[in-house]
Parts: sequence; C-alpha cells; structure tokens
Amino acid sequence: MKTKLHLFLIIILLYACKSNEDIVVDTPTISSISLEGVSVLQTDISNTQKKITIRVPYQTDLTSITPTIKTLNTVTIIPSELVAQNFTRAVYYTLISESGQKVIYEVSVITMEQPTPLITNVSKDTLEAGKQALIIGHYFGLNPTEVQASLVNASNETQLKTELIDSLHIQIYPLDDLLPGTYTLSLKIKNKTTNYNKPIVIEYPTPQIDSIDYWNAIQEEKIRVFGKYFSKNYTYQLMLVGKDEKKYSLATTSNDKIIECQIPSSVNQGEYSVKVINCTLKKESSPTILPLTIYRNDMPYLIDSEKITENSVKQGETVTFSTLNFGKISSRFYQIQLENETASIIQNALYNASNNRLSFEIPQIKGAYHVSLILSDESTILYRINTRFTLTIE
Repeated sequence: MKTKLHLFLIIILLYACKSNEDIVVDTPTISSISLEGVSVLQTDISNTQKKITIRVPYQTDLTSITPTIKTLNTVTIIPSELVAQNFTRAVYYTLISESGQKVIYEVSVITMEQPTPLITNVSKDTLEAGKQALIIGHYFGLNPTEVQASLVNASNETQLKTELIDSLHIQIYPLDDLLPGTYTLSLKIKNKTTNYNKPIVIEYPTPQIDSIDYWNAIQEEKIRVFGKYFSKNYTYQLMLVGKDEKKYSLATTSNDKIIECQIPSSVNQGEYSVKVINCTLKKESSPTILPLTIYRNDMPYLIDSEKITENSVKQGETVTFSTLNFGKISSRFYQIQLENETASIIQNALYNASNNRLSFEIPQIKGAYHVSLILSDESTILYRINTRFTLTIE
C-alpha cells in the first residue's frame, strides 16, 4: 500500500513539474534587440519587468529607427519590427505566442547626456571688435537657443552674438564697441561651460569712412570726414591719393565719428581718393569710391549763399553767391549749372564786380541739384568748378 502511495505522489509531482515547464517555455520573450544604423552603447533587458533600456550616443536622431528584435516562443510582434519607430518616447511591443499568450515589452532608447563642449581652435586669436570669428570644436549641440559665447576679462563678461552653424562650428560676432584688450573665450552649451585654452586679443577696429561733408573743396579749406572708429586715443592722418598715385598725408583732429582736416595749398588741383590712417595701430580704411576734387584757392569760386543754407528754395527766386577771385579770369559770360542724375540745366547769371556777388534765377524745375560754376567767352569755356553746394528746389 505504501509503495502505491509513493508511486502516486511521484506521478503527481512529475506532472506538476511538466506543466510549469510548459508555461515557462511557452512564454514569449525578447532575447536581444539592436537598432539599424545606430551605435548602441548599452542594452538592459528585464524579462521579469518586461522593460528594455537602450543607451545610444549623444545627439543620436531617435525620430525614425528600425529595430532588429530576436524573440523566443513568439509568432507575432505588434507593431512589426520591420517598421521604423519614433523612439523619442517609449515604444510598446506586444509579443504573441503560438498558444495565444500575450506579453507587452516597453522599449526605451536614451541618448547620453550632453558632453562638455570642447573648443579645439578659433579662426583668429587676434581680431578687431565688430569682426566675426569661427569657433571649431566638438559637442556644440543642435539647438541654437542653447549656445552662448562670451568674452571675459578681469572686470566683466561680455556676451557675443552667437550663431550655431552645426555641432562642430560656431560663428561669433564681437561688439564693435568692445574695449581693446586680452580676453578669455567662454562657451556655454545648455548647462555645460568650457573655456578656450588660448587668450583672445581684441583690437580697436580699422577706420571706416561713411561720407565727406562735401566732395569739392578748395585749397586751405577745411573738410570733415564722417565714419566710425576715429577714437581720440589714437593718432590719425587723412591720405589723399591722386590719379597719378601721388599721395598727401594731412594732419587731423578726431572725435570718434568725425575727422577734420585742412587742405593745404601744397595739394595740387585734381581728383583724389581718400583714406583714413590710424597711425598708432597702423591700420587704414578702404579708399572712398567717389573722388574728392580739390581746386586752387587763387581761382574763381563761390563762397556762400544765404539761400543755400535754407532747407529749400522756390522756383523763380533769386539766389546770390558771394565770390572770390573772379578777376583772375576775364570772362564775358557767367553761368550756373544745376545737375543731378536725370537732368542738367544751365542758367545765365549776373556778376556784380562792385560787391563780388553772383546772382541767378531758380528755373521752373523741382528736385535736388548740384551747383557748378561756368565762366566762358562766346565760344569757349574758360573755367569750370563743381562747387560743394546743393540746391533743393520746391
């Protein structure tokens, strides 16, 4: 009797063990997973919690990745492993066994944390304020709003206009009023900051000419040059370069935006391109496109006119100029030429030798016109000068 009882118990145990084994073997599971075209750093599979965590390099694009999934006891995977998925969030895969048992796995792909940015080089270690430079390195990210470059010295930190080109290149634009000196370049990406291992030297900018108060001048007359970077801390000269390449260096005074100088009588009559030279830093501006025309001061020219100092003149009004040196040329006719880009009008003028005044009547035209003086006899122009005056006719 005992023998039969023992035999019965053994059969029951064997049956129970067999049933449990069948359940374990029949449970669908994921044995491995890889990501097409992606370098996987680490994969953690928990068949107990049904969770898979995959770690990939920083900046990996997770929006469309096709996984390769190897399974056990599985006849169907939903969604199909052949379909690319957006792994910026967890993706849930349902595994179905032949017997119909279902298991859901949560698959998460995590990119590594933003590394500390690394600056390997800067296109210029010495640059002018206002001029751009290129930062070269690694781990600059892909989000322009998370990138900020600064220049730091002992007294303050100046944030720069910063343009992210790609994860390896950043364009910086130092402010044009940044004080000259030696700085440390600092770069912040998200919450990670790094400094360039070489100093950045900022220099005062090269002079820049915007305009001249008038483009026709007379010997011994003062002219003003308007532009940028004319600091009182430096010495400047005005360089006149003639068509024959003859050069004149003129002494100047400056006040940041204006340089003033007097044209000496030693400068020959003619047309000149104009440059501003920073003698202290040995930097020179680009030459002007328009020429500055210099005339002799012992020849006829117009000094001033009350009407021209007004904002505008009206048709039919009489404009009178003060003159000098009209006696140098024996002329029968005196004329004023009004000229702009679209029109040229010549008006006869009356010269009064007793008070050295020249008068003419404003013609029936409108617009802004440059004023030229013409002295002639019956058939020949004896002398012509483009004056600095401009008339705006209503």
